Amino acid sequence: MKKWLTISTLCAVLLIGGCNTANDQQEPEEEVNGEETEEDPSTEQTPEDDDAEQEREDEGVENNEDFLAVEDEFTKEFLVSTDVEPGFHQIRGKLDGFEMLIPENGIISDLLHDIENDAVETIIYTFNNHSEKKLYDVKLMYYRKYPEEVKQNYLNVFKNKVGFDGEYKYAEANGLEMYYGSFEDEDEYGPYLRYFGYLFAKDRNQAISYTYTAMCQGKEECTLSYEEEIGTAEKLMYSIRLLDQ
Repeated sequence: MKKWLTISTLCAVLLIGGCNTANDQQEPEEEVNGEETEEDPSTEQTPEDDDAEQEREDEGVENNEDFLAVEDEFTKEFLVSTDVEPGFHQIRGKLDGFEMLIPENGIISDLLHDIENDAVETIIYTFNNHSEKKLYDVKLMYYRKYPEEVKQNYLNVFKNKVGFDGEYKYAEANGLEMYYGSFEDEDEYGPYLRYFGYLFAKDRNQAISYTYTAMCQGKEECTLSYEEEIGTAEKLMYSIRLLDQ
């Protein structure tokens, strides 16, 4: 199951990259660095091994809805409270800079988590709605401290990164100034919806960017309800709390 999860998560990231070429642009001072592994050329798989491996992967695909955040060893390192409300847990970044909700089937891969210079933390978690053939990706970048004079630059770079050319909306909640927006689009994999926000603490120079993407799973046909997806995206964003340091 763990092997299947890693493959599934990496496939999700590759799919997300296919949907959103603008994601290759880097936000100020941060990027998630993956590691490549090489197969041992001295190890050969027999047809029997291939059949057995395929059987295990098929079993994982069949049962993957039962694989929850509380069952994943790496994701559990972030959980501070479970079942805070039906279907959601509470996570905290490893820099102790923020907390937020995560769906009970949300998974954080160790390949999709990064801390740079003990100052910037990136977390990406994914979750699925298998019955409706939907895949979700949530990316957060937490800045322990940022220069106030570059605030507008952060907003401009972020807008370019998510592929948005409109104007931010503005709201205040949880002691945060929130600049946010959303749009729908389609690429070779099908339709997708993106909701995003840049959140700045009102009383100190801490910030966090938030990107929520909903898409069809692989090339499966599915229907994305704008109202439903926006509701989930806003619920997660409005759950974010920056913590006193």
